[in-house]
Amino acid sequence: MSQWCFSQLDTWFFREARPYIFPPPARTVAGAVRTLIGEQAEVDWEAFNKGDGTAHQLSKDINICQEIGDANSFGNLRLRGIYLLCEGQRLYPVPLCLLQKDEQFTRLRPGAPVECDLGFVRLPEQTIPGAKPMETAWLTAQALKQVLAGQNPSSYYQSEDLFKIEPRLGIAINQERRTMEDGMLYQNQHIRLREDKFQLEIGVMVEGIDDALHPETGRVRFGGEGRLASVTVSRSNLPQLGHPDLSKTKNIMLTLLSPANLGENWQPDGFSEVIENNEKVWRGSINGVELTIISAVLGQPIREGGWDLANDEPREVISLIPAGSVWFCRLEKGNAADLHGYQIGLETALGRGELAVGIW
Repeated sequence: MSQWCFSQLDTWFFREARPYIFPPPARTVAGAVRTLIGEQAEVDWEAFNKGDGTAHQLSKDINICQEIGDANSFGNLRLRGIYLLCEGQRLYPVPLCLLQKDEQFTRLRPGAPVECDLGFVRLPEQTIPGAKPMETAWLTAQALKQVLAGQNPSSYYQSEDLFKIEPRLGIAINQERRTMEDGMLYQNQHIRLREDKFQLEIGVMVEGIDDALHPETGRVRFGGEGRLASVTVSRSNLPQLGHPDLSKTKNIMLTLLSPANLGENWQPDGFSEVIENNEKVWRGSINGVELTIISAVLGQPIREGGWDLANDEPREVISLIPAGSVWFCRLEKGNAADLHGYQIGLETALGRGELAVGIW
């Protein structure tokens, strides 16, 4: 496993259904990783698109098609992340159960059962009116571990301290006449990392492929408008995120460290609705650990599409459960620690659906 770090040479532009998205979509990062691997190996892309995985300058024992996949699969390539690095430390989204008003913290927890359009369920309740989720804040591993243990974070970063949004105005050009196109004025938003304050990078862990395919350094187009990123690859792993003591309670929470593709569901696959003491709950298992989902705090879905270069057409837009979303669960059987770092849902090769376990 290697860590790939993408450093900014200019502003970056990432666009999906929202004006901008950051950190960048997983497919954007995966595309940059595959492109740089191919360029370093001097892959014949025309032959590659026809299924010839040996048309490169490395050992012919390496089949590039099997290693990095094609338009429909990722082969042996596996990503973990994608995350923002500040001074070499991974930053995490704040779990949506943690709220703040002014400088005061509070938490959402399952309340008493109420009758609503969902049935007789336990909805999340807060104790401080007007407190809001910290959706634009980021935590270090130490601060996130505090939140997972039911404590308040000792520190956090706000998005404006880490990056800023720069509006850009442009107009389409007629390439044949070298003149401006009438009525083709456009505006977009670029992201500039606040490198005047911190050393900031985008990081991703890459595994599954032959060691010979990992470059040491390189440059690659990253996101829209052909913007460049400088890439540094190291064999050192990030320290593992710790979890709190899970042995003293059955009340655990699962929070997403990366967006999850759960298809059309809001809960992980394999959970079904049951009635318990007249309450509606959901029972199932993840990685052999049996759970009952009591309540949840889910963020606004992320709409992600992209462009299919191989077939020269747009990808189908899908909805993702955002990072920071939380499920309040009761442990029924198994070791809750087995869920820490586990991935749920579809497209886990893209790093989607990484879980962290805490208590509530």
